[in-house]
Amino acid sequence: MVPTPVSLIPGRAPPSVRGGLSYRVGVFRAVLAVCAGGLALASCSAGGDAADVPDPVTSSPAPVHPQTAMDSPPECEAEPCYADIAALGHVGPDIVNEVSGMAGSHRSPGLYYMIGDPQGTSEVAVVREDGSLVGHLEIEGLSARNAEDLAVGPCGPDSAETCLFIGDIGNHVGLPDLFVYRIPEPDLDDLPARVAPDSLRYTYPGEPTDAEALLVDREGRPIVISKARFDESTGETGPTQVFRGGRDGGNLEHLSDLQLPLPESPFFADLVGHVVTAADATEGRVIVRTYDEIYEYSADSDADIGTFAEWPVRRVPAPFQMQSETITYRTGGCGYITTSELTGEIHGVGCH
Repeated sequence: MVPTPVSLIPGRAPPSVRGGLSYRVGVFRAVLAVCAGGLALASCSAGGDAADVPDPVTSSPAPVHPQTAMDSPPECEAEPCYADIAALGHVGPDIVNEVSGMAGSHRSPGLYYMIGDPQGTSEVAVVREDGSLVGHLEIEGLSARNAEDLAVGPCGPDSAETCLFIGDIGNHVGLPDLFVYRIPEPDLDDLPARVAPDSLRYTYPGEPTDAEALLVDREGRPIVISKARFDESTGETGPTQVFRGGRDGGNLEHLSDLQLPLPESPFFADLVGHVVTAADATEGRVIVRTYDEIYEYSADSDADIGTFAEWPVRRVPAPFQMQSETITYRTGGCGYITTSELTGEIHGVGCH
């Protein structure tokens, strides 16, 4: 069953102070362990629905996910009113290996940028909604440590030009900095073989953190959403943090802690934590992916997306995917698209 969109919830829980070991979780290995423990393999299919997956058997203490509680009324009560989940296609390792980031082109609506997270990644793929390849774009000087997300947004304040931002932001080994690469959006009808980016280096204001989600505000400044720490020994998910950097690098500013809604079907959350794996933004809306669910935050169209953690939030339809680590709003129509890093399956949600 597809999770039903829920009404807007303005409330917030107090920030979490829990923490744990910071590392990149192998979701597939955890799911295989559960399947081997007696769950039906059909329930572990990437094409299944989250509501069809049995609750995993876990040892005490029970997992703790400090979030905002939400109810689930049966009707769609906010715009846009999203439709059912549909399988769109597949992206194979010959196009993108371990796809970890996706963003819709503003210059060429209906086409999408994708990137994988293997160490040394140096190119971005351009694909259609079904995952079919348009071409590869080599980024000069890029040898990513752990590229985790892409974003498209203004190149700068009051700029009519849009840029592609490449987030080399994964950090499960405690590196002191992160990099964002910025390039003006190319003409995807005449795709260049190679482009030279601006390389932007950032440092955290305190302890470095892992991250898999990147946004860009209307002034062309990157916003990084951390991947909360999960302590396997206690089952506790720590706080999710939101940071913003300047246009040309430097120190990140801590904006807020993000209190995610309590998951309805915490299959992966109980195994590896209720963590943010991707995000995207458009005017007045921010969409956030976790391994289990998708949430949309909304406000007035002129609101600063750096404040989205305080916006009303609703749960929207989410496919059950193995290690889902991308989400992007559709640029050729209403809705959004999300992809599995492990299987390459692409699912889309349209609008009524």
